[in-house]
Amino acid sequence: MRSQRDARDDARRSGAMVPIRALDAAQPFDYEHQQKRRLEEKGRLKIGILGFGNFGQFLARRFARHGHRLIAWSRSDYSQVAKQMGVRFFTDVDDFCEEHPDVVLLCTSIISSDSLLRSLPLQRLKRNTLFVDVLSVKVFPKMLLLQVLPPEFDILCTHPMFGPESGKGSWEGLPFVFDRVRITPGEREEKADRFLQIFQGEGCRMVEMTCEEHDKYAAGTQFVTHTVGRVLGKLGLESTPINTKGYETLLNLVENTSGDSFDLYYGLFMYNTNATEELQRVEMAFDAVKKQLLDQLHEVLRLQLFGMPPSATALPSSSSSHPSSSSSSSSLTSSSLTSSVPRSPTSEQSLPTLPRRPLFPRSGNHGNSGNSSSSSGSESESEDWSHKGAVHRQVFVDQEVPVVDGDGSSAAVYSFGDTTDAGGSSASEEESGNDKGKLASQAERR
Repeated sequence: MRSQRDARDDARRSGAMVPIRALDAAQPFDYEHQQKRRLEEKGRLKIGILGFGNFGQFLARRFARHGHRLIAWSRSDYSQVAKQMGVRFFTDVDDFCEEHPDVVLLCTSIISSDSLLRSLPLQRLKRNTLFVDVLSVKVFPKMLLLQVLPPEFDILCTHPMFGPESGKGSWEGLPFVFDRVRITPGEREEKADRFLQIFQGEGCRMVEMTCEEHDKYAAGTQFVTHTVGRVLGKLGLESTPINTKGYETLLNLVENTSGDSFDLYYGLFMYNTNATEELQRVEMAFDAVKKQLLDQLHEVLRLQLFGMPPSATALPSSSSSHPSSSSSSSSLTSSSLTSSVPRSPTSEQSLPTLPRRPLFPRSGNHGNSGNSSSSSGSESESEDWSHKGAVHRQVFVDQEVPVVDGDGSSAAVYSFGDTTDAGGSSASEEESGNDKGKLASQAERR
């Protein structure tokens, strides 16, 4: 039986064409092919994503477009989602580290990043592994990575200033902040540049700044934005048939911020030392706007009710608090009160004037008994209240007090004098030594 080689020799002698059914077996060992493959492998990174949640999947889709090999691990099972994206998913973190990724991307929440990083089997990773974080705060992960990772590992702190909602389209012009915390010169530096090239190739605006500067700016931009968005979300804003462009902006803000977990917002507050100050500033700004609004409303109401500006209602100051002071330094007088305090629509001049009455009622221990005649009782009452007026004048200044009668139908102005009693006569002319003792005993009993 003739072999296939003999058949090919016969075909060659006869000039027939021999079809090629396989590539040259020596091609994989060809030098040019090896160099080409090495160049392709050099441009590709093996990126391991720790935390394959919403944001981790968001980044993985873009990484896959650039031809990088991707592996992922997460506490939750995302194996089906990873398979559809062409990502190898691991449920065991030890198996994940055994794959020796070039870059380990920390995509967990800010709160859980500490416990996760300390639980990693770092001894299973290559000593030239590059650790990259994409957390929304920067000083905290920087200090954590420097503390936990061995000095042989490189550290690159980054923050894409966008998320799955704001970056679901093009990344053109979106800011990407990064800080080369610890990068070894040489090939490791080239590895970090290749990772940054992913975002630069997508059109991001590359911003290199320190982690401290980032947190200072982020507290006034990202934290305030999330705070306002979540406050508006509590209001339950809904779209209406007459939406303005400004209202549409507010609705978009609520949609963007509500799509992120509350752990993210809490992390922005808890792990950024500048967030507390910004929260206080937001509260003070709201109170200032509210006060300005209500103050203007109160001014309008004063003008409508009293017909005078608020400054006209200020009471004049008094240089003395006791009525016994001289007339030049006395307390408020009736003229000053009537000119400074706004009056009601019904002026006191139109009210009936009641006779001057004492401030305190007559006690039953003074005057005549029930068997006494009315005339004697009236004289005794006039005499008693005349003496009490002398005591009362030492308590009250000369002022007029509007008083409404019990039935509410009429009012009068009571006047308390500092020189005369209720009867209008001079107290110094009517008082006697016995009367003074009687008045003192009556005042003591009261």
